Amino acid sequence: MTARHVALVLASFALLIGAFARPIDAPTWTVPTTVRDSAPGEQLVRASAVAKLRVLEQARSAAQLVWDDSADRVLDESPRVKLHAAITRATQVAERVRTSVVWPGTTLEATVAANAVALDHASVALASAVSGVDDAVTAWEAEQARLAAEAEAARQAAAAAAAAARHAGAPRAAPAGVAGVHIESIWTSGGQSEIDACRGSVNVAAVASYLGAGFYAAEHWSCGGSAWRGIGTGSLVEFAGYGTYRVAGLVGGLSYGVDASVLPAGYAGYYQTCIGGSSSNMTVWLLTRA
Repeated sequence: MTARHVALVLASFALLIGAFARPIDAPTWTVPTTVRDSAPGEQLVRASAVAKLRVLEQARSAAQLVWDDSADRVLDESPRVKLHAAITRATQVAERVRTSVVWPGTTLEATVAANAVALDHASVALASAVSGVDDAVTAWEAEQARLAAEAEAARQAAAAAAAAARHAGAPRAAPAGVAGVHIESIWTSGGQSEIDACRGSVNVAAVASYLGAGFYAAEHWSCGGSAWRGIGTGSLVEFAGYGTYRVAGLVGGLSYGVDASVLPAGYAGYYQTCIGGSSSNMTVWLLTRA
C-alpha cells in the first residue's frame, strides 16, 4: 500500500470517528467540500454553459407565454403542436444541463461541451417554433378582420336598402282593378338566426336556389309578416332592390319544418310567414314579375 493510500484510509477513519463517536469534549469535524477547484479554462467553459442555460430558460418562459396566448387564435393547430414539442425538449435539456453545471462530475469539460450543443439546438428550435406560432396568429387575426369587414359591409348595405325602402316615396301606380302596391324590404340573406333577429324579411338563398327563384323571403308574423294579411292573388308587391311582383297564388296550411319540395318551383320569388304566428299555418305567396 502506498503512502498516499495509507493517508486516505486514515482520513476516512478519522471522519467516521467524528461522525459516530462524539465525546462531549471531542472537537467538531469540518465536512470537506465536494466541489473541486476549477482551472481558469474550465471556469470559462462553465460560465459559457451557465450563460447558454440562462438564455434557454428565458426563451422557454417566453415561448410558454406565446403558446398560452395563442390558444383558439390560429387557423391551423400544427404550429402550436410544434411549439409545445420544442418547449418540452427545452425543459428536458435545461434540467439535464443544470444538473451537470451545479454538480459537475469528473469529466466536466466533456459534459459541458456536449450539453452546450444541446442548449444551442434547443434555443434555435424554440425560436423557430415561436416564429411559426406568431405567423399563425397573424394569419388568424387577418382572417378575423376580413370576416368583420364583410359583416360590416353587409350590415351597411342592409341598412342602406332599408333606408331606401323607407324613403322611396309613394308606391308605383298599380294597374286598374288593383288596390295598391305593398312595399317589402329584404334586409339580408341568411337562415333561422337572421329571421329570429326580427329586422325584416330574410332571403333564404338555399331554398331560393332549390326552387329556381330570385329570392325566398321569410319573416315572422310578429316581425312584419302580419302586413301580408289580405294580400291575395293579383296583388302587387314591390321588393326594394328586386323589383315589382304580382301574387300568382298562395300555398297555405303548411306545418313548420315542411320540405321545400312541397312548393311549386319556377316562380320568380316567394314570400313566407306563419299566419297568426301559428307553426301549423305557414303560408307561402308565389310571385311573378309584374
